[in-house]
Amino acid sequence: MLLLISIITEAIVEVYMSKGLNYYKFYHIFNILEYSLITLSFIEGINLKPVKRLMLYSIPVFISAALFIGLTVQGWEQMPSISNSIEGLLIITWCIIALWCIEPNDDRSIFRQPSFWFIMAFFIYFICTLPFNGIFNYLITVKAHYNKTKALFSLINSVSNYLLYIFLLIGFSLYRWKKSTPQ
Repeated sequence: MLLLISIITEAIVEVYMSKGLNYYKFYHIFNILEYSLITLSFIEGINLKPVKRLMLYSIPVFISAALFIGLTVQGWEQMPSISNSIEGLLIITWCIIALWCIEPNDDRSIFRQPSFWFIMAFFIYFICTLPFNGIFNYLITVKAHYNKTKALFSLINSVSNYLLYIFLLIGFSLYRWKKSTPQ
């Protein structure tokens, strides 16, 4: 579901960019959907009930905070860097907790567990993008840095996306392999 929403968002953004229209509002919406879906998917792998509850409660709190920030603090015409930073910190936290909760259910190493690669995919993505997301809106306002900022953002985001997809593919292949081998 997340991949489908991501592809639709990027297609809409490309159309808006090609017409010279402001496209950041779509990232505000995507940010909310992304956080909610990633958090819901991580809840399944967490074996600590208080953490699961905290993760569930964090979704409406994050949605409220992201909407408040988008409507009052940052505006829909800017990249949602504040919301992205909050999302990144929360997802990184959930990733660390989820890594500690992986319980091997057979004799394979943790590196052969699909959940490890799914967690690492999001962990690496958000670790790579978090620092730049936080300062993007400031850097874009400096006229001398505008083109460099856009290019750097594109590079960091592309490399992070490639790493995300590679790790997800490893996780999916291990998941399929695990399902196809007799236990």
